[in-house]
Amino acid sequence: MIYERKMERSPKPTADDETSSGWLTVEVNSSALTGNMKELRRLLAPSTRLMAVVKANAYGHGLLIAARAFLQGGAQVLGVHSWNEADLLRQGDIEAPVVILGPTTQTEMVKAAEAGVEITLASVAALENAVAACGEIKESISVHIKVETGVNRQGFVEEEVSQLADSLKSHSCLEVVGLSSHFADIEDSTNQDFALAQMQRFEKFRKLLMAEGLEFPNIHMTCSAATLLFPEVHGTLARVGISAYGIWPSKETLVSFRQSGQPKIDLQPALTWKCKISQVREVAAGETVGYGRSWKAMADSRIAILPVGYSDGLPRSLGGRSHVLVKGYRAPLVGRICMNLCMVDVTHVPEVEAGEQAVLLGRQGDEVITAEMMAADLGTIAYEVVCLPGSTWNWVAV
Repeated sequence: MIYERKMERSPKPTADDETSSGWLTVEVNSSALTGNMKELRRLLAPSTRLMAVVKANAYGHGLLIAARAFLQGGAQVLGVHSWNEADLLRQGDIEAPVVILGPTTQTEMVKAAEAGVEITLASVAALENAVAACGEIKESISVHIKVETGVNRQGFVEEEVSQLADSLKSHSCLEVVGLSSHFADIEDSTNQDFALAQMQRFEKFRKLLMAEGLEFPNIHMTCSAATLLFPEVHGTLARVGISAYGIWPSKETLVSFRQSGQPKIDLQPALTWKCKISQVREVAAGETVGYGRSWKAMADSRIAILPVGYSDGLPRSLGGRSHVLVKGYRAPLVGRICMNLCMVDVTHVPEVEAGEQAVLLGRQGDEVITAEMMAADLGTIAYEVVCLPGSTWNWVAV
């Protein structure tokens, strides 16, 4: 069946026109994304297919921008979390294989089959929904079976193997195309004993299911860290996420990779968050700025107002502890970040005017604010940082 697109034109890889602001821009260096994918491709055997995970608006990089860049760089499969994301890819004329890694409802399973999108089954309940969905369609449903090896989040457990195998073998409409699992703490330590134990559990599952007569064209367990550190677990399909966006999964992963003796890999961050300055105002010594009067000018100061706040994804907790870049200078965020506004001390920056661009994340001149830096200010991880911008931002490929 030909998948009927619901939109007359491809959706923009940006926020909705009606909600996005002309003040806020996420610039995405698509060449960097393509280059990162080529670098990761070098780590794999020619026979291993490469999946670029583009869930969560491609980790904040714009779903279609990233998908196209990754396919150009050598990715053969795209991974998403939900049917909605898969649907956007198909509406955007992306014809590459797409795998939904998260849960799907029975209705979504039908839509996925009609769109030629593969799904993941990770529980008995999901398996039962897939069997029920078979009665609604003429096509087969391509499924990846996810097994639990240590995350205790989603996946079939060993006691369910016989039930799983019997159901799959008795319903020919369920076409088994993959077996998968996920690592629990491969990024969080340089000691990989638990990761190695998970690999062994995964291999045990594979053998148990093969003994039941099941075969799996795609064997995949990797994340970015596993792809970088363990060639032996690449399988027939390697999944990469955060590294594809030019960000190392963790310091521990970087250390372990350097100690592994593998050839150097060049990963380039691709994001720049820009916000136009809406106003520059003079604040006299002794005056305070913002809610709670939490910042006092110790001398006559100039304050730039940025129309971006916590409703746009700029965390309130960054107020008073982080910086933005203005004309190549680091300028501190002062006072409390508001719902839609924040204030920046630009007293030391020459001739700042309204309409000029401030950089919240990325490079400007010789200065840079990285996702890792912002994560350290927030006490979180770079993964969360890059996903912060929402519908009020406009995504642009550069």
